[in-house]
Amino acid sequence: MRAVLLSSLPARLLAGGLACALACGAARAADVPDIPAPLATVSAPTVPVADSVPGGDKVERVQVTDAFIELHTFPGRGYPVFYVAGRGEWVSIELRHTDWYKVRTATGKVGWVTRAQLQTTLAESGLETRFADVAFNDYLTRRVELGAGYGRFHQEPMIKFWLSYRISDTLSFESTLGQVQGVFSGSTLWHVNLQAEPWSDQRFSPFAGVGIGQFKNIPNQSLVNFQTTNARLADAIVGARFHLTDRFMIRADYAIYTAFVSEQRSLEYRAATAGLSFFF
Repeated sequence: MRAVLLSSLPARLLAGGLACALACGAARAADVPDIPAPLATVSAPTVPVADSVPGGDKVERVQVTDAFIELHTFPGRGYPVFYVAGRGEWVSIELRHTDWYKVRTATGKVGWVTRAQLQTTLAESGLETRFADVAFNDYLTRRVELGAGYGRFHQEPMIKFWLSYRISDTLSFESTLGQVQGVFSGSTLWHVNLQAEPWSDQRFSPFAGVGIGQFKNIPNQSLVNFQTTNARLADAIVGARFHLTDRFMIRADYAIYTAFVSEQRSLEYRAATAGLSFFF
């Protein structure tokens, strides 16, 4: 009996040690305060990163603040509305055609929106977007000008047409065709000028130019010994343009024409005209 008790003593001691260790561990765990898990941080809404079109120009993004804007299939009120972008959506402006803007939504929808609907949108800066009329911005970037004018050529009525193409901000080539109907003769002239316009970024813009061309005068057949004059022409011109509205300008100019009738003889004419032109 005594031998049995001695043999079971190590097992009892081991069991008691394990129970004590478990009790101490539980007590320590109870004393440790609960540490709450870190709260998830809510990030502020971000503005989409500016994209670019294939040409490399930066695309302007605006946010819709009205209830919705309507996207048309093409620029024009006669074309159907195929998509509606709601308040809070971001759209990218890719192109402008008169008062219509080609936009792309975040979901990839591409359509045309009127300038009036975009007037209340917000820019990426958070400020209200302002869209200028076609007027002055297009006037500054004009390339081609087509116009007609009326005036006096050597005291005779004159009508002329001109076509101008800008090769830089201050230089342009201009071709002119004029018709003069006098009492005793009629004249036709054409010339090509190189014009300088140093203040082309102003609404009122003076210019000057020189050129060469051809002059033809045909007297009335009722005159005795009438003879047609066909001569080379040189001219110098000064004038000014004024941006009127939209794509229209008014223009006035004064020119001196020299017709080289022969090697020993030349004729000089002066002309003043005013007219209306259209640019694009």
